[in-house]
Parts: sequence; C-alpha cells; structure tokens
Amino acid sequence: MVHHRRKPAHAQRTYGVLVGKVVDGQLKREGASPHYEIWIRGGDPGDYRVAVNVRSVDGSDVAVHYDPNFQNPTKRDLATLAAGNQGFAALRTGPGGEGLDYLRDGLFAIADMQQIPPDGSGISLHNLLDGQIERAKADDAAIAIAFGEFFRDQGADQTFGFTPEQGVHDIHMMQGNSGSFADDNRVNGDGALFIRYAGGETVALFTRFTVQATTTDDSTGSPG
Repeated sequence: MVHHRRKPAHAQRTYGVLVGKVVDGQLKREGASPHYEIWIRGGDPGDYRVAVNVRSVDGSDVAVHYDPNFQNPTKRDLATLAAGNQGFAALRTGPGGEGLDYLRDGLFAIADMQQIPPDGSGISLHNLLDGQIERAKADDAAIAIAFGEFFRDQGADQTFGFTPEQGVHDIHMMQGNSGSFADDNRVNGDGALFIRYAGGETVALFTRFTVQATTTDDSTGSPG
C-alpha cells in the first residue's frame, strides 16, 4: 500500500495524468505521512486512488496554492482531458516534457503558496478537500484530473476496497528536493489536482513541501 511521500527507490516510476469521476474521499491520519485519499473511477480497469499528501514523511509542512476558478493554460489542455478518454495516461518528463512545471509554466505565482495545516478547525487541507469532494459527488458532470506518479499493488485497496490497488500519488511539486529526496527531482513532472465542474469551472490545487527550493536547475530540477 502506498503511503509515502515518494515511491521506493527500486520501483519503476511512471508519471502521467489520471482522469475520472469522483466517487469518495477521506483523510487517512495514520502513519508518518498522512494523506487525503480520493476514489476516482474511469477507464478500464476503472477504480483508482489519488493520494494527496497533507504532511511529508519527514515531518515538513505543506504549502498550497488553491484556485477556485483556475483559467491559466496547461501543456495538456484541461478541457480536452475532461472530455476525452478516462483512466491513466503516461506523460514524458524532463526538458521538453509534457508534464506540469510549477516554476516554468506560469500556472501561478510560486510566492503565492501558503502553508496550511493538514487538519483541524478552520481552514485546513482536510476541510478544503472535503468540500470539493462533496461538491464533485453531487455534480454528475464533474471530472477530476490528477497529475502524478502511477502505482499498482497486489490485492485490494486498503482505503476503499476495490481491486487491484492502484492509483496516483506524488500530487505535489517534484523538484527543489535535497537530501534523501534528491532523486525525486525533475522538470516538467510536477503533480497537481484539478476538478472541472459543469459549465467548465475548474478548481485547482497545487502543493509543495516547505523544505523544497523554489529556484531549480532547468534541466534536472535540483535546487539551484
């Protein structure tokens, strides 16, 4: 079961985009790296779990840019993705890649990212996501679009019970890392979550860990 800030070093990485309908969501507090888990259905096989970090396994906090009416262009057009085939599709990373890049794509101003608590009363990542998941469940036209790393494990998903356990994690910036997370660094391979509602309104969530540098090498994504 995937409950880490990143995949184990021996695991093959496949970055891409998952498109589908929101079935449910819940905060999983246990373990060193709590996540907000989202059940997405789309494609064949049709059930996936999106694991959004609310705190890193090393204890570092999460900074967020939340846009309730996201309109900026992305390399993979969100309207086209929402109207197209559902399921997971791999995307190329690295220089000239197809994925998102927080620092080079003009998605938002990186300085606008603010630290947010994972849980509790008031504004928290838990409450913010709960509100959007409930809204998406009530909107038959709502489509979730999650950029991140694909995973698949044997057996049933231990959060939602479907089989096989599969989905997307690393729904956060994947550059500017040091120390034990330095091998995560890359450009054009950041994670993010979008929910597109009836009429085209799009909510966007971009996250990074507060220990990640916001100036990085254009080729490697390493702090620079």
